[in-house]
Amino acid sequence: MSTRLCESIAFKQFANVLKPKFKTPGAARVNSLIGAKMDMAKQKLKEIIKDARKLTLCVDGWSKTGLTASFMGVSACFYHPARGQVHHALLNLHQLEHPHTGESIAHCIDRTLDAWGIGEDKVLLIVTDNGSNIVEAVRLLRDTKREQSHESDGAVSQAQPRGVGDEQDEMWMESEGSDEEDEDEEETEIGGVDGENNKFQRMPCLAHSLQLTLKDAMKHTNVHSVITKARKLVHTVRKSSAANEELIKRCGKTLVRDCSTRWNSTFDMLRRLLETSAELNQLLENFGMDTLLTSDWAKLENLVKLLEPFAVHTDQLQSDSQSLSRVVPCLLNLEAHLLMTAVGKPLAQILLKSLRERFAGILSPDSIQFDATPAAACLMDPSVSLVLQSPDTVPLKRASQSFVQNLAAQYHPPSSQYDGATSRTTQTPTGAPLAVLQKYRFLASRIEVNVSSTNQPNLTDGLLIEMEKYVCDVKQGVFNETPLQFWRSREAVYPKLAPVALDLVSAPASQAFVERIFSLCGLLSSGLRNRTTTSLEQRVFLKINKKLLLD
Repeated sequence: MSTRLCESIAFKQFANVLKPKFKTPGAARVNSLIGAKMDMAKQKLKEIIKDARKLTLCVDGWSKTGLTASFMGVSACFYHPARGQVHHALLNLHQLEHPHTGESIAHCIDRTLDAWGIGEDKVLLIVTDNGSNIVEAVRLLRDTKREQSHESDGAVSQAQPRGVGDEQDEMWMESEGSDEEDEDEEETEIGGVDGENNKFQRMPCLAHSLQLTLKDAMKHTNVHSVITKARKLVHTVRKSSAANEELIKRCGKTLVRDCSTRWNSTFDMLRRLLETSAELNQLLENFGMDTLLTSDWAKLENLVKLLEPFAVHTDQLQSDSQSLSRVVPCLLNLEAHLLMTAVGKPLAQILLKSLRERFAGILSPDSIQFDATPAAACLMDPSVSLVLQSPDTVPLKRASQSFVQNLAAQYHPPSSQYDGATSRTTQTPTGAPLAVLQKYRFLASRIEVNVSSTNQPNLTDGLLIEMEKYVCDVKQGVFNETPLQFWRSREAVYPKLAPVALDLVSAPASQAFVERIFSLCGLLSSGLRNRTTTSLEQRVFLKINKKLLLD
């Protein structure tokens, strides 16, 4: 045997001794490790959620490419007092089997709440799209919880012996029952107005609602005609590689196509056409292609001017959190824009009518669909609070103040140190609540519950004093801080108002976070991974919540 061969054999034997014994784990082992990591992450997230006072749930559905599986995503946005931060976390990604009815969706939401130990009193809002099945799901969930609450209250009342003061209790219960009957008759798909029964309040996603508002306007004959012509022109240019390359050489830009389910993509398409109109017309002339008429270009320019504020506000309201306080200012600004615009008057009137109808539940306190949560968030945001200080918004301001008072009463529960006589003296509302009671019959029962349920004579007075001080501070000062920074730095100055404000200004106004979750689902289930279901739920949960769990 040659010397070189002996050296080679000796080297291989030596290398085998030093080589680590590593075996690639199989699929079962990997799934087991992911499952263990998932359990630890859920436990940590539960502890974080337990410290939150209020949560805003965002619910939406998604189907895989090819419709091989469907999922229901449930996320929660909340302010964490200990960390002083706003968090948005994915709670569950349920695989949803057909049929996708309101009952099955309500069951998914209910399972999520039970799994995470989230009580109905902890839910501030449920943000959804305007699909009939998900609207029905929230209504069913609210009705089910209400029936369970009534059953438990009835069992407690039967078990308790009759004693001194029961006569007053019975009178209060009879009054409450009559309010509930009235509320049931007037209830709409958004929910009742009784503060005691106003659980699981649904708010339509602002981005989706604006989409529907503009969709109504784009059905107008003249608008539909010019958009169709613009879309055909974009398609003609985009399918020609030579035309695309020439346009990029001329202006460094190319035309963009739109998506029928995203109105702002249509706006972007029209705006890009106008930005490149000079270079595009020269290019089309050189290539022998038809362009738009001069009148069509003028119509496009007027349409873009009319829709530009809608595009700006749509982008503002699509943030993951801290956008609820901007809802009322954005809607009022759009309303003022449509009233004052000098271009496209017929279309502006159509848009104004649709805007007022679809957002009556946010802007009109006398609507049976009214929910004061967005207005209350606006009131608590020092950067936009002045919007509610004008004479035109007095009803909205009063409704938002009563909502804040009701929420503060939940944060400061009744104390046993007050006797029955003291409690009875707080049953009569005064000041601003009386004005709301006289003017808004749909909000009367809510405000009665708001005042009588506090049972603390000093709470309302102290809260109103803090509110007046806050309004004076807002009128006198210009703040460069974010709403969160403002309230965190003044928690000692506003001990009763600050917790309410922090929870309200932290809430989102759209489902943007859930939509991003579904984008990640599409990436993780593409190609050879298109059959993943359980592991998909686990991987998405760990990836989405990674930053929150590592903080």
